[in-house]
Amino acid sequence: MAGGVTLRVSRQSIASVGTAVAVALLSLTVANAGSASDNTAPNWDQVFAQVVGDQTALKQNDWLDFSALGYAKPRRSDAAAVPWVPPQQMPAVDGINGKIAGYGGGENGSNGFYGTMGSLSVPLAQQWGLQLDGDLGSNSGIGFHSGAAHLFWRDPSIALFGAYVSYSHDNGFNDAVLGHISENTVRFAAEGEYYLNRWTVRGLAGVETVRINSGVPLPSVPNRFFDDVSVAYYVTDNFELSAGHMYTFDTHFLTLRAEHGFALGGGRMASLFAQGWVGEGGNNGALAGLRIYFGQHDKSLMDRHRQDDPISSWCHGSVSRKGSTMASGTGSRRC
Repeated sequence: MAGGVTLRVSRQSIASVGTAVAVALLSLTVANAGSASDNTAPNWDQVFAQVVGDQTALKQNDWLDFSALGYAKPRRSDAAAVPWVPPQQMPAVDGINGKIAGYGGGENGSNGFYGTMGSLSVPLAQQWGLQLDGDLGSNSGIGFHSGAAHLFWRDPSIALFGAYVSYSHDNGFNDAVLGHISENTVRFAAEGEYYLNRWTVRGLAGVETVRINSGVPLPSVPNRFFDDVSVAYYVTDNFELSAGHMYTFDTHFLTLRAEHGFALGGGRMASLFAQGWVGEGGNNGALAGLRIYFGQHDKSLMDRHRQDDPISSWCHGSVSRKGSTMASGTGSRRC
């Protein structure tokens, strides 16, 4: 017959046949040696015990494959199983990254302002990060500048918790009686974010201290509570809408915000953003601008907000004079 023929037989069968052949040969040997052995009978108990022992040893494996082509039975691998290692948690900050923006707008129906702002975020440890913010601009011809720092723990898949401090200075104006009047505002707060699918809940709450500087002593402004909370929804990965509440300078505001991102490649993204606020006593305003993100990887706007730099909170206080009294107005920037 052409080609190899493979026979699959039991080792037990092979052992039985071999045993029978061995017994037959032993019988012939005993018979041929009968005349020289003084007719001594063979010890069949020993023969049987030896045969049974051989069969027991051969029954270690049930089957043995034979092939005309000489196939061999593979050996069982002795390699130890590699233990499963869970994926590492994402870091609080995905490498050094930053953003810069230019904006302009108006408030209270007449005041116009413009400025530029930027942020730099750096990882401190696997789940810890630091962000520094800066803002420089002009409000109705009065210059202002501010800075802030965020120290935070974050798991980009769940939430952020941290501490926040900011300082802002308004250059103020000159008054014939009071001399030059300017304002400094310092804020200390706790901040947090919670991520749930396309929803993000943000909150910032703490105390603000205001100091008014002038050529003559003025009544001090008491320290006050402030907050800035919002709920955001990402319509797409690159389009965010949010609404919230802000309380600052003893005034409540409704805040609205929108941002749309456009990928530029090379870890960069451009976005158009706008914000409006409606406050008590006619303190209303709006702004719009262009922002450029710089990061380590290309990613969506939603991922940048959760994995790179947290959204900054800006509460800029302006000083205005009405008659012979000092009033604190406010313009807010949530960018």
